[in-house]
Amino acid sequence: MKKSARIFLVFLGSVLAAGSIMLVAGCGGGGGYGGGGSTLPQPQPQPSTAVSPTPAVSAVPTVHLNFFGSANGVLTDPTFGAVSGFTQQQHAQVLGLDPGVHVIITNNDSTAHTINVYSGGFPAQGAVTSAAAPNGGIFGPGYQSGPLAPGQSTAMLTTMSTAGNLFVVCAFHYAMGMRDGVIIKTGATPGPQATPNPAATGPACHGYGC
Repeated sequence: MKKSARIFLVFLGSVLAAGSIMLVAGCGGGGGYGGGGSTLPQPQPQPSTAVSPTPAVSAVPTVHLNFFGSANGVLTDPTFGAVSGFTQQQHAQVLGLDPGVHVIITNNDSTAHTINVYSGGFPAQGAVTSAAAPNGGIFGPGYQSGPLAPGQSTAMLTTMSTAGNLFVVCAFHYAMGMRDGVIIKTGATPGPQATPNPAATGPACHGYGC
């Protein structure tokens, strides 16, 4: 009986020893986090949550067109004929604008005016109306400002996106020669200015540039 007990204890000791060896082998290097059994996992880099700054939006240039009566001067242009009353500078001139740019029309005179836009040529005087036609905010054929009081400006408009010639008139003073041409073209600039003529017939010039 004592001999059997000793054999059982020896057997039990061998089993426990073997279990300890397997446990140590399972916790050692070779299957863990790349080091000894006591090495802790390293923190992994996290994706950045920083927000990139929004790029600055450059200001869109605005062109102010000032228009007056015929005393602002009359200019004879080879394409548009006699023009008067509209300018991007001081005195009457053919206008030049890039396609797709913003533009504001300002009445710097002391009487009301309109600017009606056509393509293909100047309309018959009887077809011109002072009614407003916003044209979706596009400064192109079909746009009509409606009456602009002295000092009043249109809303911000955008020139048509294609190159071409426009023909503009004032509904109130078309018969007095208030008409002009607009060249829409990349790199277009306003033409030469007329020589002011204070004695010209038609509405007196009261605005800037007289």
